[in-house]
Amino acid sequence: MEERTLDEICAAEIVDIRIDDYGFTGEGFVRVADGWMSVPGALPGELVRVRVSSGIGRGRRVFGDLLEVLEPSDARRDPLCKRDQVCRGCQLRATTIDEEMSFHVRTVQEVLEKFGGVPREELPPTEIISPQPISRGDAFRVRSNLSYRCLPKTDDDDGPGFELGLRSPVQDALVPMFDCPALTTPMRRLVTTVQQVFASLDEMPWDEEMAREAGHKPGNPPAIRSVRVASPVVGRGRVEVCLCESEDEDLLEHAVVEGALQQLFERLGDTLGDEVGLAVSTSNRRVILKDPERLVIPLAGLRLEVGYDDWFPATLAPSEALYARVLDLLDLQEDEAFLDIGSGIGTIALLAAARVREVVGLDINRHSVASARLNALGNSLADNATGKRCPVEFMVGGWENALRNLLLDGRRFDAATINPMREPLGRRALSYLTKLGIGRLVYLGPSPASAARDIAELREMGWQLDTLGAANIHPATYHTMLVARLSHPGDPGE
Repeated sequence: MEERTLDEICAAEIVDIRIDDYGFTGEGFVRVADGWMSVPGALPGELVRVRVSSGIGRGRRVFGDLLEVLEPSDARRDPLCKRDQVCRGCQLRATTIDEEMSFHVRTVQEVLEKFGGVPREELPPTEIISPQPISRGDAFRVRSNLSYRCLPKTDDDDGPGFELGLRSPVQDALVPMFDCPALTTPMRRLVTTVQQVFASLDEMPWDEEMAREAGHKPGNPPAIRSVRVASPVVGRGRVEVCLCESEDEDLLEHAVVEGALQQLFERLGDTLGDEVGLAVSTSNRRVILKDPERLVIPLAGLRLEVGYDDWFPATLAPSEALYARVLDLLDLQEDEAFLDIGSGIGTIALLAAARVREVVGLDINRHSVASARLNALGNSLADNATGKRCPVEFMVGGWENALRNLLLDGRRFDAATINPMREPLGRRALSYLTKLGIGRLVYLGPSPASAARDIAELREMGWQLDTLGAANIHPATYHTMLVARLSHPGDPGE
């Protein structure tokens, strides 16, 4: 523990300091006399030189920029990325693969101990769920959200006049992504194409800062906030230009037919391939400028269609490894019924349909349920024993109400998965599981802390934690998906 106070550290501006541990998001963590300091890019045990980048905030915390590693950790490696010090998008890129996997395991164990109330010694061994062999995390991401900035022009300026990339915590300039090693080759190609179209414009569109300074008033040019790009395979993808909010009710219509954005959309439409869609949107409206409206993703042997309002995996190979392990843990039998809670676009439900007699998927997102129904029609799935198509049904509704309705309809299930994304399902909804006859369960927690809270509730209801996993679905980052298999020893429906 560092004996200096936060006031003393801030006054020094540049300090040499020993890193104690990891913080939650993979940053270096230093305990000081009256608070703590976070240093992104620093590893536990390292002596580093740091510039204090922000003052003492709520909770007695300061942030520092890593200037130099004076005594490196044995777990440090060359990140092989020229943008690593300014991007910070891959927080664990400078660590060895073993260290990265250890971080994910520790994340799962810590949240279950802290939020799930399970003593560390009572936890089952935590397995790593990742594509094999485990690589350093390059070329996995198939989508990205790029910020946009219009640069001021000068008389002798021959530059592009814009920036398109990720915001940096240590510099004002955006970090370009057209050559980012974390993106797949199709993604880098599509980002490059979008970058080239922007560079060809005669006039740069407004950005968010310009709109904010002008007051977002009617009559002002529409401003670009960000550009969302997705491409699962070469030649297939979509581009969505997201505009800032405005008081102008006809904002989207003006954007398409007037000024700099008109030229942007015309050139994007002419340049993007036949299988690359184009849309322009605000927070509550969207206009499709170029088909296809739905993006087709090859995932785990399925052909999945997603709309602009659907969530889908940012990485494909790591997600396939996750789904394969989930199916192994479920151990589904051909005479069983399966319930997928948080079914999204239907991936797990459709994979399970080849193994059981009946599948029901639930989700609170009506757009995703519509996509799941389309995906059920678009994928030919047969029961392995009879050769007949397994009935697959998708339902929209809040977790508690949907589960209650299934119970009132007399439905029964043998196994289930839960993936409520970032929020816990909650005790009231979880209480319906055994009433529906479910005896085994696999919980997928993209927010490990939320998942741990639900697991605590399940254990109080008599569920046993059998198997624990840490899914490395976003390699080289701190993001960890908690995977837990639980079983209920009582009679189904008790």
